Amino acid sequence: MRKLSGAEATPQETTPLQLGLPVRCTDGRVGTLSDVVIDPNERRVSHLVVEAPNGAARLVPADFLVQGPAPGQAVFLSCSIEDVSSCPTIRSFSYVGTEEFPRSDDRSDIGVEDMQIVPNFGAAEFGAFGADLWTGYALTYDRIPPGSAELRRGSIAVSVDGDEIGTVDGFLVAGDRLTHVVLRHTRLTGTGEAAIPIDSVAAIETDRITVAAPDVN
Repeated sequence: MRKLSGAEATPQETTPLQLGLPVRCTDGRVGTLSDVVIDPNERRVSHLVVEAPNGAARLVPADFLVQGPAPGQAVFLSCSIEDVSSCPTIRSFSYVGTEEFPRSDDRSDIGVEDMQIVPNFGAAEFGAFGADLWTGYALTYDRIPPGSAELRRGSIAVSVDGDEIGTVDGFLVAGDRLTHVVLRHTRLTGTGEAAIPIDSVAAIETDRITVAAPDVN
């Protein structure tokens, strides 16, 4: 990630959160940093989503994040593997029809989703071929705290006009406060990477950020 300058927090004051890196506890590796959960109004990270090798995704409070640049390519937590294992799992799988998609409720919002169309084998049994055969959906989704937004590696970044300007690769935080969103596959710089100050981000939604001004580092 790029160095910060001027009045912004210095590298010693910020913690890099690069999505996809290993997550290590005080007693060993526990998984990978799959996603982050953000309070979009306060612009702070509330939870880290740590994905275990078996695919279980756990909602880990950001309070456990060890502050400052970490040695090596990893994210460090100040808790044990057992502590992480006791955190709630948030990832679910459903086979749904077109009218049965999971919805947010008063206890949780729907976070990132991955959907795949799958054949309706029941219809095929009765010879109902054609478009109606493809009416089932295999859906993997997360449930996150109400009012939160979940971002993952590859979440889209767009301009206020709706034009895609890159994809999310990680974040810089000071404590739990976002200072920058790090983009890749962007044409805003000649390197294909950019650190967008959080003041230049107009909106944060699940799987999407909107950038108001292309001020980059």
